[in-house]
Amino acid sequence: MSPVASVSLSESNGLSFVNIENAFASAKISLFGGHVLSFIPAADNKERLWVSPHAYLNGERPIRGGIPICWPWFANDHGRGDGELPSHGFLRTQVWKLVNSTEDSKGTTVELAPSFTRAEGFEYDCSVTLRVHVGENLQVSLETENTGVIPFSFNTALHTYFHVENIKHTELKGISGDYKDKLDDWAVKPTPAPYTIDAETDRIHLSAVKQTTIAVDDKDFTEVLSQGNDSLVVWNPWQSAASISDMDPFGYNHMVCVESSVTKGLELAPGEKAELVQTVCPIT
Repeated sequence: MSPVASVSLSESNGLSFVNIENAFASAKISLFGGHVLSFIPAADNKERLWVSPHAYLNGERPIRGGIPICWPWFANDHGRGDGELPSHGFLRTQVWKLVNSTEDSKGTTVELAPSFTRAEGFEYDCSVTLRVHVGENLQVSLETENTGVIPFSFNTALHTYFHVENIKHTELKGISGDYKDKLDDWAVKPTPAPYTIDAETDRIHLSAVKQTTIAVDDKDFTEVLSQGNDSLVVWNPWQSAASISDMDPFGYNHMVCVESSVTKGLELAPGEKAELVQTVCPIT
């Protein structure tokens, strides 16, 4: 299958990439991990995603930044001991394939599929499809279908790293309710208002937040829309970034993760489908 005119393929350090460029925006996807790395809208030519300058872009490790895919479990919620199975599942460390590409007056859509969906810790019959639409907005959709004869449960997330100029001047709008604080023994706490970040942050917001706005220097910069989620995760490592081998010690200043997530377990009966969708809307 030949890709449409707005899609091209490239290789570097043994990895293959899908490049999309149209009148609305440019984007880049690594086939290692099915991993969106970049989204630059033509309206302001400003990158909306953040990738660590020390990210492993050679297939040795998951890529730090962009939009990692967590599936079929989130973090280490796999029912085994810590370290027995890969954190965030096994889709982000396998090679995906480009299945289809289309373009129309609203932009370009590519469809990708992983090499396999059965592995230790998740041995069920299912199919997973990633659809990425690049237009005025970036829409990323992860569809899971139960193709077997027994139900199964899974968790998933689009673990998006958003670029910000200065985390100390960044505010998240639209999040309310309680969250579980991983850094405080999973204590349940109310969402702060205003929602700013001034220390290491790792929170699972317990409501299905559908709209979040990232504002920098009191100016709205990116709107994040979520569908099919039961929670929203916010993460910034702050000075702990210095202990992360593939992250600059000061990289935390320029990113915040806002993750459309299913963390409470979603059960699919045979023949059922579920779709997790995140839409990145530039505010210019």
